[in-house]
Amino acid sequence: MKNTSISTMIIPMKKRTLLRNFASASLLMTLVACDSQDLDNLQINISENDDGSLVINTSDGDAASNDGAANAVGAIYALTNQHNPAEQISAADDAADEPFRVNQVVAYARGDDGSLTQIGVYDTGGVGENIRNSGANPLASQDPLITSKDNRFVFAVNAGSESISSFSINDDYSLTPASLNVHTYGESGAQNPVSLTVFENYLYVVNTGNFVDDEGNELDTLPEDRNRVNASILGFRIGDDGSLTELPDSEIAGIGANAGSIEYSSDGRFLYITERRTNEIISVEIENGLPRRDRNGDPYIDSVTSITPQPFGTDLYPTDNGDILLVSEGNNGAAGLSALSSYLIEDDGDLTGISLSSGVEGDPLVTDFTFGCWVEFVETPDGDFAYVSNTPDGVITSFAVGDEGGLTRLESSAGTTGVGVLDVEITYPYLYQVVNNDGRIAQFEINPDGSLDARVEADIVDLELFLPRMFVGIAGF
Repeated sequence: MKNTSISTMIIPMKKRTLLRNFASASLLMTLVACDSQDLDNLQINISENDDGSLVINTSDGDAASNDGAANAVGAIYALTNQHNPAEQISAADDAADEPFRVNQVVAYARGDDGSLTQIGVYDTGGVGENIRNSGANPLASQDPLITSKDNRFVFAVNAGSESISSFSINDDYSLTPASLNVHTYGESGAQNPVSLTVFENYLYVVNTGNFVDDEGNELDTLPEDRNRVNASILGFRIGDDGSLTELPDSEIAGIGANAGSIEYSSDGRFLYITERRTNEIISVEIENGLPRRDRNGDPYIDSVTSITPQPFGTDLYPTDNGDILLVSEGNNGAAGLSALSSYLIEDDGDLTGISLSSGVEGDPLVTDFTFGCWVEFVETPDGDFAYVSNTPDGVITSFAVGDEGGLTRLESSAGTTGVGVLDVEITYPYLYQVVNNDGRIAQFEINPDGSLDARVEADIVDLELFLPRMFVGIAGF
């Protein structure tokens, strides 16, 4: 946990010019550190937003005041999904008026009261998915943006560039590029990286493939009967500075079509991939960071079939009896019948069902809302809980999680954000939810009984900088 305190001043363009013309260094220090008791320890970082405004960040070793994020104790990062409108599939009528933009990671300092203060916007060097009419989330995946377990690095996908990018996290929670636009297509030519997972110095990505018709022809439209091909998983080694190097012999082609997520086991011995096309949860055995293979070079792969169709998001947590894997289920978009299931990961990597949803009306594990996509687990002093985001309805459903992984639905509508809820991040006691359709991060406080209280919402879309409905991921600590 970083203890650096952060103060931020944003100076509009006209004031910035005045400052540069007339302010001395001592006056600048006085302006940005008016509440600091120890100017000798003051650190000043000056950067410029894309809109031309000057951002002054100050930090010291003591608790400092910050108008937006008092006593900063962590960070939240949001990922955009921007792309070249000239290459959009089934582009909207206004696409020609939209300028070309690359993906970006927006960084926020998180206060001890849960508040967020934007501290920077960072280009990834790649672009997003170019399917414009593919619903509220063009990537249809969980964890397109993640942080490392030690909170040193941020990793992001660029689905339209077939690439990923990495950043190192600075003491003030700003980012420094490490590897930008690193290709993920491997030898198979796989397309559309959508989800990431990390264990120690290994990073894996799942490529969900490109769209084809029943005869295998690549599509330039998006009909309901679409399929995906050219799917794969691929591994990378993470350098000490956060840089990424592809791992030889890590690629497994042909799995992950229409994937929703990829998840490491807590010991790094297995990977789990949800595949919505086949309704399977696929497991891959890993040894020394690489897929374990037999004498013929074939990887050890197994799978279980989800009772409720379209396994989507995953979250994993270790217990005394082994890892528990939570899986949200879209159920083919059946109204009111998205669901959540839990599995025990056995010593050999096999999945044994604990609480398995049937996805039918009256099932106690359905959410009563539509298309449960993202799931996030949290362990609290008062109990363990899981939260499922129902994207079309803009509703979060809460579940209690027992010591053995059993699930009990608490509230069908624990929190409401409006349509288009996407990826979710929990930094207890706060839950942050990307609300894509109008560009917000919705914030909730988690109560001892698992219920949610809505708090302030941070706008993450500046229409001068970003396109609406283009944020797809959130991560932080």
